[in-house]
Amino acid sequence: MVPLNYNQLYYFFQIAETGSIVLASKTVLISSPALSMQLKELEESFGTPLFSRIGKKLVLTEAGTIVHEYARDIFKLGFELKDTLADRKQDNERAKIEIGSQDSIPKNICDELITFLISQKSCKVILREGNREQLLKLQDEFKLDIILTNSVPQINNSAIFETKLLLREELIAVGHPKYKSLKSTWPESLKNTPVILPTFDSSSRQKLELYFKHKNYYPDVVAEVEDKAMEIDLALKGHGLAMAMKSTVEHLLSEKKLIEIGSLKKIEDEVWMIVGKRKILNPLALFAMKNFTLSGS
Repeated sequence: MVPLNYNQLYYFFQIAETGSIVLASKTVLISSPALSMQLKELEESFGTPLFSRIGKKLVLTEAGTIVHEYARDIFKLGFELKDTLADRKQDNERAKIEIGSQDSIPKNICDELITFLISQKSCKVILREGNREQLLKLQDEFKLDIILTNSVPQINNSAIFETKLLLREELIAVGHPKYKSLKSTWPESLKNTPVILPTFDSSSRQKLELYFKHKNYYPDVVAEVEDKAMEIDLALKGHGLAMAMKSTVEHLLSEKKLIEIGSLKKIEDEVWMIVGKRKILNPLALFAMKNFTLSGS
């Protein structure tokens, strides 16, 4: 049996991912004619076409779909191997852990996790931020060891090794002291009040929208932002009320930079820690999953 040519398999994988020989050639850095020849040789070695052409687009055949699934697993494992070796502690170097934080996660929670890891282990922490889908994709590509997110993926997600609920709290409305008069008529005072809300793709925004609709309250939305820190900053500047977990703004409340206007009954937000599945798990990620808890929780 002729051994599988993994270079050709990689070329095929890139063509399948882009749907185009021309686009794939820019990724693998060989000419389109040479790439076409490599694909033809791979198809001959399998004894079956891997693509059919519909107009100008290449579409996977049934056999091509099978090969693509195997190729994805093969190269995904290769990426994991490379990343696992990169994570290993070398002489005079710190072991590395990469954390992804959803934009809506309060910065004090990231600070606590980073402080915990650095104080407990001799490690280098790399923090990346983005939306939930971006972070899950990076974790699936073995570019992140831990994700902090507001909602846990479905429990049967094969890419997830373990999850941990770090925090679940009822949301409160907070604002600049100039809004203190709203406290006496809360929650009716929410009507037509300027507010800063998370964007519609966040789990907390969806809960808030249901709350407003149920109560027939229609606040004046002056800003929608992904970043929780920006939400709070706008509230500090007096642009409107923000909705937050009390523990994440406790220091601002104690310093009287913000005041609590009222609570949003039964509207909760969550913070989850997620570790992705891989052949060899980063021991720092496992250590954090087992031992890290938020102060006051």
